[in-house]
Amino acid sequence: MSARSAVLAARRERLVERCTALRAELAVDGAALALRFRLVDRVLALGRSGPVRALVIGGAALVFFGKPRRLFRTVSRLLIVWPLLRPFLPKLLDLWRRAREPAA
Repeated sequence: MSARSAVLAARRERLVERCTALRAELAVDGAALALRFRLVDRVLALGRSGPVRALVIGGAALVFFGKPRRLFRTVSRLLIVWPLLRPFLPKLLDLWRRAREPAA
């Protein structure tokens, strides 16, 4: 083995050891971050659940409409029109999904 290849092999060995140490350090830091953000993850998971989402949407609707009476009046008007809109919903949802898909 020549002197040049011995130097390169030693350098490679140092780099491999350094990579191993850095990976271990990243794993420890990642675990620390996971513990730190565990509460945030739980809150977001709860926020994505159906009942909580319905409560948030209902609260936002009350804030948006100002008074519950105005909200109920709007909902009752929408319920009257619902049978007319229902046949078109699948087509509208398909159009909306296609518009949100990234262009290929």
